Amino acid sequence: METQFRFGWGRRGTFAAGLVVVALGSALMGCTAFNPQGAAQQYAPSYYNGAQYSSLSPEQKMQLENHLANQSNQAWRTTAGLASGLGALVQGAGVLLFAARR
Repeated sequence: METQFRFGWGRRGTFAAGLVVVALGSALMGCTAFNPQGAAQQYAPSYYNGAQYSSLSPEQKMQLENHLANQSNQAWRTTAGLASGLGALVQGAGVLLFAARR
């Protein structure tokens, strides 16, 4: 007798878990756009050879904040595009499976 282990999630549960992971990832990537100064303070030493954020000129601070916010926005758009494409793919597969059953 062979024993099969099942988690009981099924296809819908697995899909829902995937959506939660994508949503959490998107939310975390969007944080820099909401707090560019905090992100700039954190990343200033790696962008300016160890220099602290407080020692940067106003122009350097603004450039770094803009750069980090743009990176965050690009990551947000990429993730949204990926999620949209995945949704269209799943929808198309569902339509095909529904049509094949009939």
